[in-house]
Amino acid sequence: MRVATRNLSAALLVVAAFLGGIFFVTSAANLTGLPALLRGADAQQGAASAAQAVATAEELGQAFSSVAERVNPAVVQVRSTRLAPRGGAQADPFGGQNPFGDPFGGPGGEQEGLGSGAFIQADGYLVTNNHVVEGADELSVRLFDGRVLPATVVGTDPFSDIAVLKVEGDDFPSLTFAPSSELRVGQWVLAFGSPLSEDLSNTVTNGIVSSLGRFQGGSNSISNYIQTDAAVNPGNSGGPLVNLRGEIVGINSAIATRSGGFQGISFAVPSDIVRNTTEQLVSSGTVTRGYLGISFGAVSPSLARALDVPPGAALIASFAEDGTGREPASEAGLRVDDVITAVDGTTLSDSRQLVSLVSNKRPGDEVRLTYNRDGDERTATVRLGTRPSDEQMAEATGTAPRRGRPAAPEAEPASESALGLTVQDLTPAVARRLGVEGDVEGIAVTDVERSSEAFRDAQIRAGVVITEVNRRPVRTVAELQRAIAAVRTGDTFLVRVLDPRGGGSRLTALTKRG
Repeated sequence: MRVATRNLSAALLVVAAFLGGIFFVTSAANLTGLPALLRGADAQQGAASAAQAVATAEELGQAFSSVAERVNPAVVQVRSTRLAPRGGAQADPFGGQNPFGDPFGGPGGEQEGLGSGAFIQADGYLVTNNHVVEGADELSVRLFDGRVLPATVVGTDPFSDIAVLKVEGDDFPSLTFAPSSELRVGQWVLAFGSPLSEDLSNTVTNGIVSSLGRFQGGSNSISNYIQTDAAVNPGNSGGPLVNLRGEIVGINSAIATRSGGFQGISFAVPSDIVRNTTEQLVSSGTVTRGYLGISFGAVSPSLARALDVPPGAALIASFAEDGTGREPASEAGLRVDDVITAVDGTTLSDSRQLVSLVSNKRPGDEVRLTYNRDGDERTATVRLGTRPSDEQMAEATGTAPRRGRPAAPEAEPASESALGLTVQDLTPAVARRLGVEGDVEGIAVTDVERSSEAFRDAQIRAGVVITEVNRRPVRTVAELQRAIAAVRTGDTFLVRVLDPRGGGSRLTALTKRG
């Protein structure tokens, strides 16, 4: 009992000593003014942080000012005149109407247009957008120093929406290109141009790179755009987008808008494409581009799962001759329904990326394609051909209807409820209703359940014609049902559909449910 009492007394002494120490330290601190010192240190540290923040902001502002002083003398206002209306709005790189509207302001007599540009060589060569100069009868540029000089068109490239102009003279301040491939999302950029009015020349706006690789448009235009939130409006077209070193990283070309004005989303043609295009236009006045000689489409989500390929892969739909009569991809051993997944080691994030990766190369260049054939990954080296003209392209990429035996006899619609499809034999009457031309054999899809895999992932729609199941032709509903019956429950099978509304023939996949 005495031992326990001694232990308890010792513990109490330790606690008392500890509390006494706290009291002593606290008293000493109060006597010496330590809390005030600590508060003063915090205040000093806060003031230092605020001063550092101000210094950082000032440094950024100074950087913007330095870039503006470096770039502005090389930026011009492009003035275009059309002597007589030619009808129709100017085409844009997105395949629809120019997002900035007709640069000439619509119908009437003599019409004035406004855009922007930048010198890329000291001897008077400058870059702008094709849609800024298209249809113009007279062109002039207003320089930063106020001079107005006549300009001539050296060459245009609607495919990239880039044009090169020339003014007489030398020793013009000019800009250099920086590789757009080195851009990063979040990086500061500045846009230069003449938005909305001749009186607003050399306007500078800043923002960041909002996204890279914005794939707009189709196979007849460059689709790999830089997205930025730097304010861009009508009149900015053709002006440079620059980094904080004052180097061109893109040419402002379009905006996404519901109001007609800037809404925070602008697009620029990447400098890697601009440089390649302008170099060719300056040297020869024309542009030649590499060409695989294929038409292609995106893989459906269900086919991507079935083949275990990236969702951005490109499905070969057909082959076409290039401008010299070659079929480059076919010569390299590729086939219809092969799925291209990468170009020179760059995995496709969007099937339309294939256009930019190939068309920015020259005819005769070699590219290494990674592709999937029936689940097996393969590679092929393709020597690129010459991209045909727009007229040749329209003919080369056309998909002829499949031909075979006459359509099956009249039949009532049948339900493939497990797949979410309602189908019908392709009778002459059904073919006429769907707009199917030629002796096409297959089964018409008359309805698709919106909640089904067929609609959601296989992207099958009413009006298409099923022509194959697992690479075997099917001509009647009965053949389709037998082909599906041969598939085990839970297995995925390939389905080929033909879209008579212009979608061509494509491969997709479905899973047989129990």
